[in-house]
Amino acid sequence: MAERVRFRSLRPGFMAATVLLALAVTPGVGWLLENLYDERAARAAVLEQADDGVRREMLALGWAPISSVAARGLKESHGVEILAARSAFSIELANGPVRGQPPRVTDGVVAIVAAELSRYPRAFLEAARLRRVTLCSQLSEGDVAIPSLPNFHRTLLFDVDAEPSYLRRLVHHEVFHFADYADDDQVQSDPEWAALNDRWFVYGPGGRFTRQAESSRKTDLAGFVTLYARSALEEDKAETFAFSMVDPRWVAERSERDPVLARKVAAARRQLERLSPSLDARFWSAQAP
Repeated sequence: MAERVRFRSLRPGFMAATVLLALAVTPGVGWLLENLYDERAARAAVLEQADDGVRREMLALGWAPISSVAARGLKESHGVEILAARSAFSIELANGPVRGQPPRVTDGVVAIVAAELSRYPRAFLEAARLRRVTLCSQLSEGDVAIPSLPNFHRTLLFDVDAEPSYLRRLVHHEVFHFADYADDDQVQSDPEWAALNDRWFVYGPGGRFTRQAESSRKTDLAGFVTLYARSALEEDKAETFAFSMVDPRWVAERSERDPVLARKVAAARRQLERLSPSLDARFWSAQAP
């Protein structure tokens, strides 16, 4: 009887197949990651180039960098430049022309802006797309006086003609607007936040229609820190956050007896931490009264 010859199967075993697959896939993964990285880098370079063009247009408007120690320090540490209008300007925007005049005094306001923005990690300000603050006086939008204007080409227009305590809060109010917009490129819709209010509550016509001085004062109205917060969803979020930064003790005491406000404070923090993990529990511990 002839001896049977046994041949080993030519089909590779599991380990061999895994190695072969890895060898085949690895160059493709490397190529993909390299090209994705290059695409991100290229996009970042394009955005940076566009931002440089916008800055040149701002300089042409008569906005000039401030060279004080505080301004230079903020630029170096947090990447935010402070400019000042050196002549009257007018910018055509969707809600009407935005106009301003050169500020009379800037030293004190520069110190406030630099000090308050320096409280944030640089990574957060970068994620919020805040690149510049331009100081001016008599700021108006559509011939209506306004204290500030956020998100103008990554720039915050800031009227210096207000009390220092209000200016401090205004910095944080506008920072939240920047972050809110950077989150999903809009600020007017947030179902999670809206659900925190009473089911029958309806916000007002918007912040630009609520300019009375008393609207920005503290209130004990359930769920809201000011009457201005009731004017629009985005203003409610910004006001809640701003008071959390400038008067955390009052907000904490209010939150203990106001569960709606407590949930809003928590929601604002969650949103900002999603945008930038640098605003984590350690950041908020440092802000505690």
